[in-house]
Amino acid sequence: VIMTGKSLTIAFLASHRALSFSPIVRVSFPAATANSPFSSRSVISPPTRLKESNQDGPHLHTRPLPPPMTSAAAPNLLQKVCLKLGLAKNLRERVVHKYFHGVDTKNIPQIVECFQPDGAIIRDVCSLTNRDVSYEDVGKMVTPEFLGERCREFLAAHPDANVMFHYSPTCGRGRGNRWVFAHWYETGTWSGSSEGIEPDGSPLTVQGQTRFLVDDDLKIKEIVITRTFSRWEEMLLKGK
Repeated sequence: VIMTGKSLTIAFLASHRALSFSPIVRVSFPAATANSPFSSRSVISPPTRLKESNQDGPHLHTRPLPPPMTSAAAPNLLQKVCLKLGLAKNLRERVVHKYFHGVDTKNIPQIVECFQPDGAIIRDVCSLTNRDVSYEDVGKMVTPEFLGERCREFLAAHPDANVMFHYSPTCGRGRGNRWVFAHWYETGTWSGSSEGIEPDGSPLTVQGQTRFLVDDDLKIKEIVITRTFSRWEEMLLKGK
């Protein structure tokens, strides 16, 4: 807030989300007098917090958002500064939207592109193979290509799978929080053969809550999954 003579200038710094007001707003008032509402005895209420755009608001989307045209590129200089400061949470959310959109559209290269090239840690805390294993020992480092291949196998078994959200990708509170969580579910049918397992036509009804650690390069470097399993996955795990 800048007071200059007879005018009052209110400057808003650019937010880390897309806001519905112009960055600079200038409001002019008449000079204060003894009886004016702007006298030294008056109390000016703080401005009401302006509503953020619904486009990037948390937990408002039921379907994954398509990635922007420039999503494959590294963050620009301004974005890097905001990310380092723990801001630009919507950018982290869009990475997770991009991942789920890749699953929904069966776009394996797009899925692979979401992860750190050197690999990501995956912690599937509900996996039968992780029963009675401590949280610290559950995680394993896998390549983006490995994760893409697992998605391809799942989608081969469920070619009509649709991804929906109970609670869409939302970055956690706090300036330094880089975790994005989502409550998702998938619908469809086990109608395809995958990994040597023939389909039985049963409906696909799975859901889960997943946390994604999205780094400042806008790549996923860790996943923590709590989920249910499809009939095909149960058969696959029994076979192993």
